[in-house]
Amino acid sequence: MPTKRSLIAAALLSLPSVALAHGPSRGPNGGQMQDIGGYHGELLAQDGRLTFFLYDANDRPLAANGAAATAIVLAGGRQQTLTFAPRPDGAALVASGDFRADPSLRVVVQLVPAAGQPRIQARYAPIDAPR
Repeated sequence: MPTKRSLIAAALLSLPSVALAHGPSRGPNGGQMQDIGGYHGELLAQDGRLTFFLYDANDRPLAANGAAATAIVLAGGRQQTLTFAPRPDGAALVASGDFRADPSLRVVVQLVPAAGQPRIQARYAPIDAPR
């Protein structure tokens, strides 16, 4: 049976792998980049419009055709659920709603990358507060 010390040591040794996760950063399109399942997702927010770009684990762009996604948007004290649709060029998913893109905006993206795959999700705060 493992001792308390060995469990703590195992937990501490696992921390560096957590540090390698793709935390919030800026993506190539200027949106917030996050891990979403085994992928990376970039969310770009403008007033009334969300654009979601999907990348593989090596940050290579993936086509949005075949993906299905929704966004739960919390803005201005109210919540709304938006459905993404592929952009005509297939490079991203887009959704429209009634919200302002300000620093209090919070978005949860729920994504099914392809038919038959499980739903994955990520939380975004895509607008930086002014400095």
